[in-house]
Amino acid sequence: MTLTRIFPSPRGVSLAFLLAGALLACACVPAAHAFGVNVPDTANPLAGSSDAARKGEELFGRNCQQCHNTRGHGGKCPQLVRGAWGPGGANSDAFMHDTIANGRAGTQMGAFGAALSAEEIWQIVAFLREEAVRVKAADKARVDDEEDLWH
Repeated sequence: MTLTRIFPSPRGVSLAFLLAGALLACACVPAAHAFGVNVPDTANPLAGSSDAARKGEELFGRNCQQCHNTRGHGGKCPQLVRGAWGPGGANSDAFMHDTIANGRAGTQMGAFGAALSAEEIWQIVAFLREEAVRVKAADKARVDDEEDLWH
């Protein structure tokens, strides 16, 4: 079957592509916008606060550890301290906040925005970022120690 049979005029084809593009764009809208939750596009306002990270660690233990394992190192769900989630990774603080607040469709990640305040979610993000830096340093130290074995 050809497009001319489905859409007899070029205008119909253009309209079909326009509608398809609009549908695709809607599918790519972050979950925050889909649920009407306003997620800032900025970095974590609590970044670098050891007090916030300490509180975030306690919140993580109560709300996240059962799936993401101790300190976010991965369990039945993804680890949160390396790769895209780690230092310099592709996932921004705002993306992490949005994911915790609104969950992720098609995954086991539920929404915690009704149970946790925005500040508490930022505290969890602060904890995960601090833990990711610690893990990165520990990984580098281990690699450096192993290199010494070959000299």
